[in-house]
Amino acid sequence: MAGKKAQMLGQMDKTYLFQNYGDRFPVCFVRGKGAHLFDQDNKRYIDFLSGIAVSSLGYAHPALTRALHAQIGRVMHTSNYFLNKEQIDAAKLLSENTFIGKTLFANSGAEASEAAIKLARRYGKTISPDCYNIITFTGSFHGRTYGSMSATGQDKIKKGFEPLLPGFITLPFNDFEKLRIELEKNSGVCAVMTELVQGESGINIADKAFIQNTAKLCKEKKVLLVIDEVQTGIGRTGKFCAYHHFGIEPDVLTFAKGLGAGIPIGALHAREKFAALFEKGSHGTTFGGNHVACAAAVVALKTIGKKSFLESVTRKGEYIREHLEKLRVSFPFIKDIRGLGLHIGIELDRPGADMVKRALELGLIINCTSERIIRIMPPLTIDMKTIKAGLDILARVFEEAQK
Repeated sequence: MAGKKAQMLGQMDKTYLFQNYGDRFPVCFVRGKGAHLFDQDNKRYIDFLSGIAVSSLGYAHPALTRALHAQIGRVMHTSNYFLNKEQIDAAKLLSENTFIGKTLFANSGAEASEAAIKLARRYGKTISPDCYNIITFTGSFHGRTYGSMSATGQDKIKKGFEPLLPGFITLPFNDFEKLRIELEKNSGVCAVMTELVQGESGINIADKAFIQNTAKLCKEKKVLLVIDEVQTGIGRTGKFCAYHHFGIEPDVLTFAKGLGAGIPIGALHAREKFAALFEKGSHGTTFGGNHVACAAAVVALKTIGKKSFLESVTRKGEYIREHLEKLRVSFPFIKDIRGLGLHIGIELDRPGADMVKRALELGLIINCTSERIIRIMPPLTIDMKTIKAGLDILARVFEEAQK
């Protein structure tokens, strides 16, 4: 697959960069258009990954491109000592699409998780000096900084970085009885923090009764309910937020990934009475909420927040899952198809890494997580013609894998 340009870049990568991502694919993308990417040799690829659910509006989106060019030509960074119209506009749109509250901008999902953890513990201190424990769940992923890593319910993420931040209780995902017992016996819990679709561990969807009962119990016990929408938020599931599928009212939300449509940004959104706990000097970030990132977020929020846009995400997701169910009949190594909107997982009975490599050779970008789960997360703007072409390539990959 790798030509001379890619081989040279690969050698330089190994010379100058940390190798914490392992061997990268021998492809360097240099431009994109819509849901397509083009590499160093001008080969075209259909993108079914969107930078791990980041490039929500695809590539070279006209409105986003215009907004970024205009903003870069005006001002990119001042500081959070001053008013910032782009921040205000983005925060207003988040409130309008979720619940009325206040937003604190950061630079990533991990930073948003860190801010949520700090806010939860600040809330706990209003109850008792010993109220600082946060319940999270097996299979969860909240980030790789120390607080967010400690909250994550996967041992592989934590291995070799002990001692971790204390005060986290990991319970089985979708097991309400164990959660109920823990909250009944432990008065030192300040928050429950969860994803509603666990992306990194394989598109595991929360049981609706589990989440609704959890929300009710948190309210009764005066425990914060923190919903991690880093990967699922901003239209990825066909609703503006994943929690809109479940009929619950969270206290705190975290965002990143698709919020900036490719520009790094994260956000903590909380109901006003909880946001007030971050008084002057209690939390901050130099780059968080800079003018460029928030200008991108405004475009993403205005575009994706439209009812017709979200309905199109739902339709496209349903089409993909229906097509995959047909493929499942022909390829028995496909164990399960699950997902919401354009957040889809294909569970295999074997490792999927070779299928990912073969798909790339054929011009399709997919991903495999948890060894056996193929993830499909294309730009939300992807058109049906491109979807069908990508699924044709995927079918060919499955055919070859079955031989």
